[in-house]
Amino acid sequence: MKRVLLVIGAVVLVAAFGAVVLLNPSEVEFRPEHLHTFHPSLGLLVIFAFSAGLLVAVLGGALRNLGSRLGNWRARRSARVAAQAGEWHQAGEQLAWSGEVERSRALLRKAWKRHPNNGGAALALASSYMDTGEYAAAHDVLASAVARDAHDPDLRYALGEALRRRGDTAEAIRMLETVRVQHPRAPRVLISLRELYRECGRWSEAADVQDAYLNTLPAEARVGERERLVRFRYQAALALPDPAARLNALDNLVQSDRAFVPGLVSLGDALAENGRADEAQKLWERAFRSQPRLVFIERMLAHDATPRSRAVVLLGKYRDQLDPDSVHLLSARVALAGGDLERAGSELDAIAQQNLPTVQRARAELLHRRGQHTQAWDALRRAADGLGALATDHRCAVCGRFSEAWTGYCEGCEQWDTYRSGAELPPAAPAASGNVQR
Repeated sequence: MKRVLLVIGAVVLVAAFGAVVLLNPSEVEFRPEHLHTFHPSLGLLVIFAFSAGLLVAVLGGALRNLGSRLGNWRARRSARVAAQAGEWHQAGEQLAWSGEVERSRALLRKAWKRHPNNGGAALALASSYMDTGEYAAAHDVLASAVARDAHDPDLRYALGEALRRRGDTAEAIRMLETVRVQHPRAPRVLISLRELYRECGRWSEAADVQDAYLNTLPAEARVGERERLVRFRYQAALALPDPAARLNALDNLVQSDRAFVPGLVSLGDALAENGRADEAQKLWERAFRSQPRLVFIERMLAHDATPRSRAVVLLGKYRDQLDPDSVHLLSARVALAGGDLERAGSELDAIAQQNLPTVQRARAELLHRRGQHTQAWDALRRAADGLGALATDHRCAVCGRFSEAWTGYCEGCEQWDTYRSGAELPPAAPAASGNVQR
């Protein structure tokens, strides 16, 4: 049927062309260019123009189909390449889980080179290097991947982590901040940035990032993170160089968390530094009544060591809520400061742990005051056998790190409110006795 129609169409077309030639026999002048001139009949010229147009249309359609087929071929080839790279990627990760590191890396590297836009292969290859501590190699892989696709947040985040583990903290922060600009509420980015700022001691920025992270959490998960925010703001307040600004920041901190002991202690210190010692004493007294901690009594005694000071009265009133040995030792020190040697001796005798270096040092002072110099030297030697010159220092209850004075933050274990005076703790383990924070 199709052939019949084609034959009929051809006959009609020939007849039409013949009619056009017969009906238009006159010659016309035709110049394809300025040097040559032709004189075909008008009918033939019309037929020629029609045929040329038809040929152009056919060629245009053919070229369009060729472009479409070429595009489809490229898409199919790209799909084959991606599929091959995906197979290598999957096989490489399986080998990594099997512990065949070198074979895994070889396949992952092939997958990445065959399909450079496959960020997953680059991430897997970099993770392989990170797992073995080869941070420079991981950095090189990720840097190349980021150069190809600067907008992939996973690649930039991984590069930030590689920089961090490599020790290039400043560049790690810069990289993660660029990710944060694009994704300001991404929790893992905020957590990594927070920890980097904390490690650098940039407490104000750590607090800002922690505040942003807190806003991404559901209500039930915010309690512990609020405490962390208070601690970061505490460190940021302590770092302020201006006493008035430091006082204001600590006051705002205590208003937000009245149970945070380091904040209460440091706020009293700031009040005393600004000439408001009476307010500091009242603050420490209220804090001690709420949370009986010897650090408040020690602070009060440092500013008022009279025998009948409020600190001494409070110590006697709340002694049942405190460690007995700690109370006896602190009472002995107060008595020694006031010259009451008899009471100091009775308080020291009441201590159960007589071998504590802090007790031996207090006894050495008592014996020296009594004129018993030989016995005083013996007591000092016993103290030196324990902790030496650190016998009266404060010590972290978590990691055993020493500090010459009370501090709200331990740089050893990175915990807050862990320091206790020598009166409050048993002797530290020998391994911890060498860590001194000054």
